[in-house]
Amino acid sequence: MNVMCNLSQGIRDDEDEKIILNMHREGDSLEKIARIVGKTAEEVQAIIEKREPVMA
Repeated sequence: MNVMCNLSQGIRDDEDEKIILNMHREGDSLEKIARIVGKTAEEVQAIIEKREPVMA
């Protein structure tokens, strides 16, 4: 049962990351994104920094 809970949490996290990155690309504020996905602005910022490609 624990494996199923971990799997569903991983899927939820992936969906949240997609939503966060899409909203960020559209120019939404960290606070707005955080409110919608139920995370803190700091968590949202960390996800954006981790997932956005680095421009050289």
